[in-house]
Amino acid sequence: MKLSYDDVKQVFLNKGYTFFDTGSYNLNLFGIRSGHPRVNEFNDWIGIVFKDALGNKQAIGFKASTDPGYYWLKHQLGNINGTAILCPGQYRHCWVVGTHQGYEALQQSPGARFLVWRDNNANGILDESGPVYNDVSGLNCHTTSFRTEVDRVGRYSAGCQVIQDDLDFLIFLSIVRKSADMYGNSFTYTLFRDNDFR
Repeated sequence: MKLSYDDVKQVFLNKGYTFFDTGSYNLNLFGIRSGHPRVNEFNDWIGIVFKDALGNKQAIGFKASTDPGYYWLKHQLGNINGTAILCPGQYRHCWVVGTHQGYEALQQSPGARFLVWRDNNANGILDESGPVYNDVSGLNCHTTSFRTEVDRVGRYSAGCQVIQDDLDFLIFLSIVRKSADMYGNSFTYTLFRDNDFR
């Protein structure tokens, strides 16, 4: 998906969300969920739009999954209400640079609240409906594996936002770190659906 800084900014404004455009490396982190959800596939996008040190507008996107993988849809991650599926929306100050399973990643901030649906019928199909919960913890932004290429989401997401390729993730993280050095270690994430961009 090719999007410009101005395209993304306009969608943020259309939805009434905060868009950060003052200063360089003031990041807007966002996800775009496919309108054709296919379980276990990296068919979504995670992106960043920002102005660089020279004031140039930048828009970068990475193949990703904004949904849980098939494994956790079948096993519910020990929550009686089911596996978390993040609801589209803007989540202010939801992530900090921290760790995920021992490596540096964006980690859910203490006290941050995400809104999620919970899929509890174990049929392996994404259920984006029903009650909305705010009880999720450990909903991070990370990658899959630094050792091998990964084609399927599998166990890599139990509701987290996951960039498929580890090298893409390192590029993403290097930009995030630069922003943290300038503005502090707190990041907002906004999840859209792909039809928001039509």
